[in-house]
Amino acid sequence: MSRNSAARKQAQTANEHQQQLLSRIRAFGYAHRTGDVFADFVEMAALAMSNAVDWHQREAREARYLDLIGKYRPEEVARFPQMLGALTLAYEERVQLGDFGDLLGETYMRLKLGNDRAGQYFTPYHVSKLMAMMNVGDGSPHIEQCGFLTLHEPACGAGGMVIACADVLHASGRNRCCISQPSSCTGTR
Repeated sequence: MSRNSAARKQAQTANEHQQQLLSRIRAFGYAHRTGDVFADFVEMAALAMSNAVDWHQREAREARYLDLIGKYRPEEVARFPQMLGALTLAYEERVQLGDFGDLLGETYMRLKLGNDRAGQYFTPYHVSKLMAMMNVGDGSPHIEQCGFLTLHEPACGAGGMVIACADVLHASGRNRCCISQPSSCTGTR
């Protein structure tokens, strides 16, 4: 399948909220490179979430956030929380439908930011999910012993393999976020 036909297919399957996210990123037009806007958005969202729950390195993260946001005009700054809201709603809709998927990776590719000539390839989500099913399954033995799973992401990117593991655990009836650790646990997986 050609890159253009793949992009057309993806555009047809984007939900309303993901379409809003894409249009808000594209609204920056020629004032900023799309790749820079996407990267800044993802980093600023991560910094804001980290600062909400972890105060250990708050000042350094806040300085980085202010450095990033300082590149944008006030009307552009107002788009970033709208983009995060659209991303959140897109994920929530997908989870309700039982379709987790790698939404950030898909968004990245829909914006045509991938570069296969530089050796940049993304693991298709169905392959990540298959790997999670084979390696984690429902997590029963380890979760029953320790109350948690430790995952090591073998790649870099939007975390598609971690999302696939959460998808597989969710499908098996496991609460992917709230598994407590019994005191008898001695190992990790």
